[in-house]
Amino acid sequence: MIRTISIACVLCLAGVSTGIAQDLFIANAQIVDPSAREIRAGTLLIVDGVIVGSPEAPPSNFTGETIDLAGKWVIPGLNDLHTHSYGNMAPGGAMDGPGTAVVARRMLYAGVTGFLDLFGSEQQLLRLREQQRSGAIDGADIFASLSCLTATEGHCTEYGVPTRTMDSPDEARQVVSDLAERAPDVVKIVYAPTGRMPSIDEETLSAAVATATAHGIKTVIHVNTWQDVRDAMEAGASAVTHVPSQAPIPTDLARLMAERDMFSIPTLSVQTDFPNFVEDPSVLAHPLAAALTTQAIRDAYRGEAAIARVESRRERAATQDANIWTSIKTMSDAGVTMLTGTDAGNWGTIQGYSVHRELLLFVEAGLTTWEALAASTTQAGRFLGRSFGVNAGDEANFVVLDASPIADVRNTLRIAMVIHHGTVVDRQTLLDALHR
Repeated sequence: MIRTISIACVLCLAGVSTGIAQDLFIANAQIVDPSAREIRAGTLLIVDGVIVGSPEAPPSNFTGETIDLAGKWVIPGLNDLHTHSYGNMAPGGAMDGPGTAVVARRMLYAGVTGFLDLFGSEQQLLRLREQQRSGAIDGADIFASLSCLTATEGHCTEYGVPTRTMDSPDEARQVVSDLAERAPDVVKIVYAPTGRMPSIDEETLSAAVATATAHGIKTVIHVNTWQDVRDAMEAGASAVTHVPSQAPIPTDLARLMAERDMFSIPTLSVQTDFPNFVEDPSVLAHPLAAALTTQAIRDAYRGEAAIARVESRRERAATQDANIWTSIKTMSDAGVTMLTGTDAGNWGTIQGYSVHRELLLFVEAGLTTWEALAASTTQAGRFLGRSFGVNAGDEANFVVLDASPIADVRNTLRIAMVIHHGTVVDRQTLLDALHR
């Protein structure tokens, strides 16, 4: 017998755990397809956590649940491709650090069904990723670089968390090959020769990228300048993270990045959103912000340290932000594929919530709502080698919204339901567990 369930009573079948997929038939939805840039009224048939088609009605032998989503919009699950998933930090020493397992649940509550940790505790990330993929723990899908490859005393060594260092091409080949045995989802490399901390040189970068590529692993390069980006591109890197703010991107570099299919993970949240956290009361007053961190973290952005930081940096930040916005639009116009990455774990971000902020910042920088949504969904899947979308063969990770995100990207915050690997997430139970 096929049961049809309205969204109002769907939580009677929902589970926080994502270990066992439900078979679902979604009816009467407005399905938002970022890859085709179209919204279609229709259905989705989900079996074993995968979309198998869009028939008018479920098959006669279907024993799963039918969910009526009339008046709702379905988008692919969102992704954060640059985060540090220990928790949240704010000015004045405020810290909310429950660890990756809890952050994964917070992310899922926020409609973020996957995230890429780009540096934390290698051993813990490896263990949690293995536990999750075996079905032992729940939450948003954990992807990880596991380590941060950098020069001796370079960036990433200052946090007291063990990381891997390399100072020559031979060391780079050895370090990357050793890390590859642990199957990181990407290799993260710090390359900033003109920065304030020691950096690997261009030859070491090239050796590291070539070795990762030989192992079939994508590379994400932390950069400071546009010359760093150019060097990373010439080395064959898959992606760069952060937007150099000293000047707008050279037009030829944007064109070359697009031609070589080099991804950009701009991290607009960490680079530009801090003043909004301090000066726009609506940012931290949003219910999702309240749900995903502590009152102490939110209060810290009203404190003297936060206000003083904004005031001391206001003039410089205005120039840097203008350069960043110009660069984002130039890259977008050139056809560079951008991905949502917040660098959450740093000031001016909240795990999960800042993915929605990143989407808004993309649009404010000149991307269309379609481009912004793709950056967090279908393009994120392409980068990770996964199939994220709303078509047959795609993983059944969705966010159900009360309004169209194409009409207004802020509508991604109007979450009615989250579906993860074909399982309807009980968001209330998840939230209750987060605040116990």
